[in-house]
Amino acid sequence: MHKDILAFQKDCFQNYIPTIQKELQDFPKKYVYPDGNPIRPVVPVQTTKNSIILIGAFPSARFERRGKYLIPVADNLSPFGEEKYFDGRETRIQASRESLNKNYFPQLNINPEKIWITDLVKIYLYPEKHIKNCKEVNPKIKYVNTHTMFKKIAQASKEWVEQEIKICNPKLIITLGEIPARVIVLDNKTPNKKLLDGSINTIKLDKEYKIAHLAHPEIRRRNKEWDRYTKIMIKKLSREI
Repeated sequence: MHKDILAFQKDCFQNYIPTIQKELQDFPKKYVYPDGNPIRPVVPVQTTKNSIILIGAFPSARFERRGKYLIPVADNLSPFGEEKYFDGRETRIQASRESLNKNYFPQLNINPEKIWITDLVKIYLYPEKHIKNCKEVNPKIKYVNTHTMFKKIAQASKEWVEQEIKICNPKLIITLGEIPARVIVLDNKTPNKKLLDGSINTIKLDKEYKIAHLAHPEIRRRNKEWDRYTKIMIKKLSREI
C-alpha cells in the first residue's frame, strides 16, 4: 500500500463528515442508521495508480428487513464494491456494481481490479422513502433527508475527490452521473445528454487530465432511453481509450 493512499484513506475516514458538517449547517450533527450505528465514509479501497479513475455519485447502504419494512443498517464495504448478502427475506446484491460488470467494464475493456474506483460523495444519503420506513422501526432518531442535499454535499466534497485524482495520477477520469460531472468540471450549463456523451475533454487541477462523463448505472436501470443512449456513448468512448 502506498503511503499517500493510506494517508488519504485515514484522513477521509476520520475527517470527511466533520468537513461536510462545517460546510453545511443543516447537515445532521449525529448521522446514524436506525439501530444507532454511525454512518461513516465509504473510502476507496480499489486504488490502482496511473490508471483510470472511476468516480460515481454516492454509496448506497446494506439493507435489512424488519417485518414489512426495508431499512438501511450499515455502510457499503467500498465504492461500487462486490456485495452479496441476505437481508432477512432474500439475497441482495450491489446493483450498480453488477451493472458496471455487465454494461460498462467489458465494453470499455476495463479490468476493475486495475483501476481506481471511488464516489464523489463518500456517505450514504437518506431519501424520504427510506426515512419513512426508518421512522416505523425506530421513531426516536431524528432523520434528515440528506438526499435533497446531494448537490451541496457534492460541492463540499470536491476537494476530497481532487486529492484522489492527484494521488491516482490517472490516464483518464470517467465520471458517472450528472452531479459528479458538473461539480468536477464546474459546468452548470451543458444539457445532460451532451454532458454525458462520453467525449474526452481535459480538466486542469495540479496539471491537465483527460476526462469523460457517462450516465450512472442507476438511471440506465430506470430509463430505457438513457440506457440506449449510454450504450452508444460507451461504444464511442471505447474507441478512444
